[in-house]
Amino acid sequence: MNKLLITGWVPETILKDYRELFSITLPDQDKKNFSVEEVKEMLPEYDALFTLSSFSFRKELIDLAKNLKAVANFGVGYDNIDLSCCTEKGIFVVNTPSSVTEPTAELTIALILAITKGIVMYDKELRSTRLCHGEAFFDRDLLLTGKTIGIIGYGRIGQAVGRKAQGLGMKVMYYNRHRKSPEEEQRLHAVYGTFDQVLENADVISCHVPYTKENHHMFNLEAFKKMKPTAYFINAARGPVMCETDLAAALKEKLIRGAATDVFEYEPKVSQELAEMENVVITPHIGSNVLESRLSMAREALDGLSALFKGEYPENVVNKELPLFK
Repeated sequence: MNKLLITGWVPETILKDYRELFSITLPDQDKKNFSVEEVKEMLPEYDALFTLSSFSFRKELIDLAKNLKAVANFGVGYDNIDLSCCTEKGIFVVNTPSSVTEPTAELTIALILAITKGIVMYDKELRSTRLCHGEAFFDRDLLLTGKTIGIIGYGRIGQAVGRKAQGLGMKVMYYNRHRKSPEEEQRLHAVYGTFDQVLENADVISCHVPYTKENHHMFNLEAFKKMKPTAYFINAARGPVMCETDLAAALKEKLIRGAATDVFEYEPKVSQELAEMENVVITPHIGSNVLESRLSMAREALDGLSALFKGEYPENVVNKELPLFK
């Protein structure tokens, strides 16, 4: 029987459907996660690995995985896995792109509403004063209807954000490494622009690119300077695609009006500078933090592994250039 090592606890209600194909080893619910040293000791004898809690799977561990044929990552992003090293050694990498799309898009809309409507700020004020008061005319919030959302990275999540933003009456402009066809743009009611064009024209910029070397700090001071001074920046992608120091500087210098982010450059650490700003909303990387979504992610990852060990090619393989193993 194929041996599967899982780095963190997964409910038996999920695992029971895969025990005919795999002999599964995982920590108990109280322990929650295996340490790196424990994984090092066990890994050489396993055929498959399922990484949870952003477990880092780099060359040092990959070199120990003498029998490993496939690794599943609990999430759509896989920057915690050395993809090139896995591919070089013929190890398949699968992820969970379908399960995270809607919850991440919902959180993105929540972040947009929270920062453009001042929800967190008003909540804090009201808890402090216990008085409802307001001014007849003030310039604090943004009416989203009729405004333009600029989506950077127009894959599954970016498109889901676009659909939901259109439900709020927003117009969608997007930038993607590969432009969509005219038919797709018409179906999605989205207008393409270069990276700079989107930055210059959108009222809300929402980032949904994967983290790669090419995307490192794509949102830096130069990028923020191109945005409208009334614009808001939203990041529900990966922390290192933005330079936190530059974002803080852009906010201080009023190059942009506000920001909301679910991710951070040096996770698990959160920028103290951003955390102390009133025109910033922060959440602790909770894009898929819904039980229904997490269970779906586990199934999607395990389904991908199962397909490979049955001689099938699942849709959620990342390194698609690899041939099926025997």
